[in-house]
Amino acid sequence: MQIRHFFCALAALPMGLTFPVAAEDFSFKPVEQAAPSDWIITLGGDARAVPRYMGSNQEIVVPAPYYDRHRPGTPDPFHSPRDGTGIALFDNGVVAVGPVGSLIWQRRQAASPSLKGLGDVGYTLQAGGYVDYWAAPWFRMRVEGLQGIGAATGVTANFAMDAVVPVSPVLTLSGGPRARVDTAAAENPYFGITQAQSIASGLPVYNSGGGFQAVGVGTQAKYRLNPTWATYSFVEYDKLVGSTAASPLVSGPGGGANQWTFGVGLTYSFAMSGLPF
Repeated sequence: MQIRHFFCALAALPMGLTFPVAAEDFSFKPVEQAAPSDWIITLGGDARAVPRYMGSNQEIVVPAPYYDRHRPGTPDPFHSPRDGTGIALFDNGVVAVGPVGSLIWQRRQAASPSLKGLGDVGYTLQAGGYVDYWAAPWFRMRVEGLQGIGAATGVTANFAMDAVVPVSPVLTLSGGPRARVDTAAAENPYFGITQAQSIASGLPVYNSGGGFQAVGVGTQAKYRLNPTWATYSFVEYDKLVGSTAASPLVSGPGGGANQWTFGVGLTYSFAMSGLPF
């Protein structure tokens, strides 16, 4: 709860911040000097409080990257904190399609007494594609299909809807429902318990099947400080459901079906020419 209070207080700070525009560099130029043929590249990141491991009732602060691009004269692309990192290969303003990826961090047994006897779970790289559909200028629907590579080899599908409302020229509020579906191969490394793990941990053997893993909701506030700098803060909530919620890792000591994420981030935009895409 202390981490949540910290992020709620930190989220209020951006409204009072100011940053100078960076000096020109040979590899890029300020946004104000962008030509129609340039790309506006946005880089940044955030610090977010997330569950210590999937299904945990404790939180830990981790970094997360931010990347986007758009042409000069077009609106800033909407970027939800739940979106994977991707690039639109096709975008007509209503439908956008492209590759997307994300990384599930390793789960170390030493991270929590609740994981004793379960061993470590390595990194999982998720790679696939996404489709964005803007049903209205203020309403986006998104689906990601991801194949796991590494510790988990199953398939995950992420669904999200967001109302995106520009409250003013510098402040945009957004939010909406989320859902996640996965196969047993994507689920079991994190929520299943094998016979060997059961003997070592004292937890019952559990085989977590596929299906809906979580449903939830998220909200975000983005504030543009100037053409170069912007800041954002967000809250995301997942409710673990089905066979995921029934796992001893969730229903037992140290676990919880209510999964919260809080974050505050900062982005920097610049114009770049000569890119191959």
